Amino acid sequence: MEKISRNQVNEWFKNNQFLMHYQLINELSTLLPNRKPGTYYATLHRLKKEGLIRNVRRGLYEAGSKREFEPAVSKELSGLFKKLRKSFPYLENLCVWNSRWLNEFTVQQALSSMVIIETERGTEESVFEYIKASYSRVFIDPTPKEINNYILGCKKCFVVRSLVTEAPVTSFDNVAIPRLEKILVDLVCEKDLFVSFQGEELRNIYHRVLKDYDVSLSTLRRYARRRGKLEEIDRLIVTQGEGM
Repeated sequence: MEKISRNQVNEWFKNNQFLMHYQLINELSTLLPNRKPGTYYATLHRLKKEGLIRNVRRGLYEAGSKREFEPAVSKELSGLFKKLRKSFPYLENLCVWNSRWLNEFTVQQALSSMVIIETERGTEESVFEYIKASYSRVFIDPTPKEINNYILGCKKCFVVRSLVTEAPVTSFDNVAIPRLEKILVDLVCEKDLFVSFQGEELRNIYHRVLKDYDVSLSTLRRYARRRGKLEEIDRLIVTQGEGM
């Protein structure tokens, strides 16, 4: 697949801040003539992943300078999410993620895997019992003692928690996952659960994410305010985001 440079992309946007989806397809068909339509769609996806373009809203793009967060959603995680959706069709709010996604931003690479399932308040016990029937090492809102004794160093475990209302959640590969803004705030709010990602590692995460990834500071601050951590998050933004 041909490499498209940032200069080429910037040339497309020279006279317009925004371009529609069909306009980008037209630019690609001029640059890469006589290709199958699927090639152009795949190229657009790659340009988004590389941070060369970004979605402003559905079907509308602008030139980008930062990458989109696209974690590796495993078949196991995707399967678990779909089983939960099928078994609890009444659930309106549910998201899942894996702590190993943080390896993308850290210096020390975690070997352990903590699968976090967040569900609407009042359904945690039912979801916990359902997951416990199929997996070992399943915990519900673990205490600091449980985290220290059973979760730290565990090769793989599952943690069920309540999902904070209005938390920033998105969909990726048809799986509801937390947005980066939510993960950043949760790392600060849940210091016991994410003890491996505190101190210098937390600063590494914030620095890497704010430098290289497309993050909405308004969403980050709004969720931080909701969780009572706005002041601490703002300090991290200033010190690790190079004054963003």
